[in-house]
Amino acid sequence: MSHSYTNPSEKLDLSHLEAQVTKGKKYYDEQGWEIAPPISDRECILKCLENCEKMDGLDRKQVRKLIDEFSSGQMEEDVVELISEYPPL
Repeated sequence: MSHSYTNPSEKLDLSHLEAQVTKGKKYYDEQGWEIAPPISDRECILKCLENCEKMDGLDRKQVRKLIDEFSSGQMEEDVVELISEYPPL
């Protein structure tokens, strides 16, 4: 009895999909696994905004406006005002 399944890796070169290739300095965790390099606080906040852009319960236009302002550097002055307006809990 035979089957019609053919392994796609026999027809295509999928080696670029199997492993992450890190350029530059590499970072490792306690167990020796390669991890993503650290990012700046600004980049972290921008990624968080991009991830929640389509989240239910949020105004998508408002989040898109925040992403545009934050990525262009216009938020610098507003951040200081926010910190004083909303002190840490």
